[in-house]
Amino acid sequence: MAFDLVITHGTVVTADATFRANVAVNNGKVAAILNPQDAPEAAQYLDAAGCYVLPGAVDAHVHLHMLTAAGIYSADDWRTGTKAAALGGVTSVVDFVQALPGQTSMEALHQRVDDARDAVIDYGFHMTIHPDESPIAGVNQRVSDFRISEIRLAADAGCPTFKMYQAYTGLQIQDADLFRALRAIAEVNGMACVHAENGDVIQVLRDSVDAPADLTNGLLHAQTRPTIQEAEAVTRTLACAELTGARVLIFHISCDLAGNVVAAAKARGLSNVFGETCPQYLVFTDEKLARPDGRLWMCAPPLRPQSDQDALWRKLKTGVLDVVSSDHCPFTRAQKDLGATDFRRVPNGMPGIETRMGVLHEFGVRTGKLSLNDWVRVCSTRPAELHGLQSKGRLAPGYDADIVIFDPAERKELSTSALHSALDYSVCEGMTCTGWTRDVLLRGNMIVRDGQHVGNTGDGRFLKRS
Repeated sequence: MAFDLVITHGTVVTADATFRANVAVNNGKVAAILNPQDAPEAAQYLDAAGCYVLPGAVDAHVHLHMLTAAGIYSADDWRTGTKAAALGGVTSVVDFVQALPGQTSMEALHQRVDDARDAVIDYGFHMTIHPDESPIAGVNQRVSDFRISEIRLAADAGCPTFKMYQAYTGLQIQDADLFRALRAIAEVNGMACVHAENGDVIQVLRDSVDAPADLTNGLLHAQTRPTIQEAEAVTRTLACAELTGARVLIFHISCDLAGNVVAAAKARGLSNVFGETCPQYLVFTDEKLARPDGRLWMCAPPLRPQSDQDALWRKLKTGVLDVVSSDHCPFTRAQKDLGATDFRRVPNGMPGIETRMGVLHEFGVRTGKLSLNDWVRVCSTRPAELHGLQSKGRLAPGYDADIVIFDPAERKELSTSALHSALDYSVCEGMTCTGWTRDVLLRGNMIVRDGQHVGNTGDGRFLKRS
């Protein structure tokens, strides 16, 4: 048969194997994986000699055009953010829906889908479960029965994953509500994605820092969010997961102690527990926070010492940690400078949607911390599996032809001018990666060619997940 496209002469890398093959595409799907000696008829051919042929990366933890409690938006909108993602080899993202006071979750979902109309890659949403009312005098409110009842509606609408915060006044949920939500999530076979920090302890520690001269010290951001409180929050969450049977993914694990809690749960045989970490915890340490501009590296949980970074790499390799997501939440230099005199006012978040694949190849694959197959597993295949993206994350017949041609010899300088986020700085400034995305197909259509975006605004589709 004749194919729409055949990718020739490349080395296919999947989560399970690495081999020479030709990849045939028809009607937006992977049609066949062919012997490299085969010469099938095709309307087009794409030569991938010297390159890896990968399934498109899935980044299931991003914050595009996110409104913060301080009334500012994250710097990347759907066009700039997803364009940067595509240029970094990402073909699907999962963002968040957060209902405003007086708004139903379904109304909020429809608004977010409309917001995402400029996306250049495919996208889905996690539904945020949070207290219904604004905090009163710093007291976190309860989650109503109505919000809990919306869990089934969200799952039916294609959003079967649910974000919950154990920190941040106004978003932080109490343990009873965490348990109630997990019980409802288990009933719809969904998954909870939990920001696991002890918000009450953090608030006390942050409030206790009152010497004006200290407030410019970025290290206080990490010192007031110590590793033990993160591990404690993970412990509480996983206890509720064990009681309810709900599937739970702990977001952005930053330290060895928190990873050990996940490891212990898995060792006890809990098959409903999963762990995520992010590139910033794998390549930066808390030394960045000590810089005069350390606020540019402030995220939550914070960057940790080298010993924690080393432990995270080991846990990623052994499968204790399942996925690497960017947690892309960029704020401009001016937005970060809102906390120039008080670290507590810095909007938390770092970029990473474009650099995740290249950085993990440079600091993971090229250093031997990860194999090529591990790399694909944690960036593409496992995220698609966990988040219900049934047609994504694999190079196999019947899956969407979301395909990345990655040139392992291409040298990429990660400077502000070389990247495509709306940010006016790069946290990776001065860093060079050997290995970078060359071409990207989205459902069989070329959206990146030779490192240039050639797709169109609005190419992305809403992904109804199950």
